[in-house]
Amino acid sequence: MKNILLVAILLHLLIHRVIATTYEETNRTITYYVSTNGSDKNSGNFNHPFATLDRAVRAVDIIIKESTGKLPKPIEILFRGGLYHITRGITVTGINPGSEASMKISAYNNENVIFSGGKKIKGKNFRVCKQKSILERLPTESGKKVLVIDLKKEGVLEWGSLKQHGFGTIPEPAPLELFINGTPQTLARYPNIGILKVGKVYDKGSIPRDGDFSNRGPEFGYEYDRPDRWKLARDIWLHGKFSYGFNDDHLRIESIDYSKKSFKIRQPHIYGAMSTDHPEPNEPEGLTFRGYYTYNLLEEIDQPGEYYLDRITGLLYLYPSSLPEQSDIEVSLLESPFITIQNSNNINIKGIHFTCARGMGIYLEKSHDITIDSCQFSNLGTIAVSMGEPLKDNKQDLDIDFGPKQYLIKDGEFKNITISNCLIFNTGTGGIILHGGDRKSLEPGNNLVYNCEFHNTDRINNTYSPAVKINGVQNIVRNCYFHNMHHQAIYFNGNDNIIEYNEFERICTDAHDMGAVYTCRNPSARGTLIQYNYFSDIIPNDNEASISGIYFDDGSGGHNVKNNFFLKTGNPGKFSFFAAIFSNGAHDIEISGNIFMDCLAAIGNNHWEDDYWSEWLKGPLIQNRLRNEVNIMSEVYQNRYPQLKDFFTITGRRLILAKDNIMIRTPLARFGDFMLQNNIALNGIGDVPDALDYVEIQKYMNIKPFPFDKVGLQKQIQH
Repeated sequence: MKNILLVAILLHLLIHRVIATTYEETNRTITYYVSTNGSDKNSGNFNHPFATLDRAVRAVDIIIKESTGKLPKPIEILFRGGLYHITRGITVTGINPGSEASMKISAYNNENVIFSGGKKIKGKNFRVCKQKSILERLPTESGKKVLVIDLKKEGVLEWGSLKQHGFGTIPEPAPLELFINGTPQTLARYPNIGILKVGKVYDKGSIPRDGDFSNRGPEFGYEYDRPDRWKLARDIWLHGKFSYGFNDDHLRIESIDYSKKSFKIRQPHIYGAMSTDHPEPNEPEGLTFRGYYTYNLLEEIDQPGEYYLDRITGLLYLYPSSLPEQSDIEVSLLESPFITIQNSNNINIKGIHFTCARGMGIYLEKSHDITIDSCQFSNLGTIAVSMGEPLKDNKQDLDIDFGPKQYLIKDGEFKNITISNCLIFNTGTGGIILHGGDRKSLEPGNNLVYNCEFHNTDRINNTYSPAVKINGVQNIVRNCYFHNMHHQAIYFNGNDNIIEYNEFERICTDAHDMGAVYTCRNPSARGTLIQYNYFSDIIPNDNEASISGIYFDDGSGGHNVKNNFFLKTGNPGKFSFFAAIFSNGAHDIEISGNIFMDCLAAIGNNHWEDDYWSEWLKGPLIQNRLRNEVNIMSEVYQNRYPQLKDFFTITGRRLILAKDNIMIRTPLARFGDFMLQNNIALNGIGDVPDALDYVEIQKYMNIKPFPFDKVGLQKQIQH
C-alpha cells in the first residue's frame, strides 16, 4: 500500500513538472496556447494547446510557485479563434509583485476570440405551444405563434430571480436573459411602447430617503382594464419612474385589488410613490415621464421578440422574431466576472470579445499597470470593467443623509490602467468604473479610457448607469464616442480629472434633471477639466424633461469647461432654466472659449443665496465630505485650490465665470447670476450663414478637430 501511495505521489509530481516545462519558451517569453480543439491534459504548446483559460492560469500559478512568487520572464496566453464558453470566472492574483515581467492574455494573430458566459440553445428543440392552460392565458392573436422549450432539458438548471433594482440599490448580476442573433430579447411587457400613469396613491409606502426603514411598499391605483387578464400571474413587476424623473426603479406587485383597481407593491420606493396626475401638496406636478410598464407576464407575449420564463418549471415561451432553427440562440448564465485581477500588475488583455453573461467582464482589485485593449463587451448584465466595485452580494446601504450608496468602492492602487480601443454596448448598468489616485494626498491615478465607443450601456437600470463613472484623482477619458443612452454618459467625482476630445450624441433621451456629463454634491471634488468635446442632439424624448450637456449639481465647484462645441444641446423643460451647460448651486467654475449653436440656451444657473449655502454647508453629508473624506483645510488642498481659503466662512455671491464664448442662434442665458466677459452672440440672420457647420467653426475658433478613430476602432475589434 505504501508503494502504491509513493508511486501516486511521484506520478503527481512528474505531471506537474511536465505541465510547468512543456510550454513554448524562448529567451524572452513563455507562451501557452489555448484552442477550442485543445485539451486541458495537453502541455499548452502550439501543437498541443489547452482548452480553457482556467487551465492556462493554473499553469502560470505553478511557474510562479516554482519561481519563489515571481514570474521569471514575460508570459503569454494566446487564444486561437473560436467561441469559448466560460462556466466559471477565473482569478489572476499575485502576478509580478515587484518584478519587470508581464502577463498577456490575448487573441493569437488577431483571430476572432469570443468568451461567452452563456449557453447555446438548440433552436430545433423549440416546439409550438399546445398546452391548453397556457394558450388560454396568451393573447388570442399570438397563441399559435408562441413556441416553448424546456431549459432543464437543455442543461440550464438555474435562472436567477427577479429583484428590486435601480436608483437607490447597488447593481447586482442580472437573472437569466435570452439573446437571439446577438440581440437581447424582451421579457414580455405591457404596454409594448410607452408607459402607464401612476394613479391615485392610497399609501406612499415607507420612504427610506426620509429615514423611514419600516419596509412598507406603496399602494396606488391603475386606470386601465388590462390587469383583468393577469389573475393567474404570480410574479408581476413594474419598471419606471415612480417619483422623480432622475431615478428609475423595479418593483414587484404583491397583490392586485380588482374592485379598487389598485396595486399593492412589495418593496418601498426610495422617495415613496407619487401620482402622475394627482400628486400631493409639495410634490412635483405634471411630470409626464412619471409612469411605468409591467413585465414578466406570460399574458403579454404579443409581438416578436417577447418571451416569458416560468421559473418553477423552467419552461421558456417565445414569440420568435426569426426561425429558431436558423438562429443563434443563447441564454446568460455566468454571474462572476470573466476575469478577476487581484494584487497584480503588468497584465495585458487584448482582442477578446466578452459577451452573454449576467455579471461583468473584468474586475480589478488592488492592481496597477494593467492594459485592456481592442476588446469588445456586449450583452452583459452589469458592466464591462470595474475597478474596486464587484457589484455582487452587496448590502444595500444609505449615506449619512439617507441618500443611496449606489457604489461601494474598494480602494486599491489602481494606477496606470489603460482601457483603449474597446467597444462597449448593450450592458445592463454601465460601462466602466474608473477609480484611482488618493484624494486625501491628491496623488494621481493616471488611469485612462481612450478611443472607446459606448452605446446602450443602461439597458437594465436606465438611470445612474453611466458609460464611465470616474472616481479618484487625475483620471482621463479621451477620444471616446458616447451615443444612444437613456441617462448620463459620464459621472465624475474626485479631483483634477480630464474629459477631452470626446463626442456625445443622443444622451439623456429618457432623463429629467440630468446631464450627459454630470457631477453632484461634493465641493471638495474640484479641478476637473472638460475640454474639446463635441455635444450634439442632447434632447429628451419628453419635452417636459429638463436636461443639459454638462450639469454641475448641488454645490459642485472648481471646474473648468473650455473649447467645447454644443449643437442642439439642452432642454429647459419643466424647470425652465436648464441649458447646454447648467449648474445648481455651483461656484468657482470657468466656462470659456465654447461654441453654442442652435441651443435653447447656452448656460443656466440655479443660483443659491448665501443663507441657503450656509445651511447646506452645515449638513452632515457635506461636512463629512469636506472634513473627513478629505480635509479641504489641509495644506495640500489649500495649495492646490486657493479658492478654498475661508470656504466655510466666506459670504456673498458665489459666481460662475463665462467668457470668450460664441453663441450662434443661441441665447446666452435664461436664468442665473454670472460674471460675463467678452461673449459674442451671432443670432441675427446676417450674422452667420445658415449652412455654417462644425468644420467651419473649427477654422474660425481654431479648435482642434474631434479625433475619435471610428474606423480604426472597428478594425481593432473585428480582427
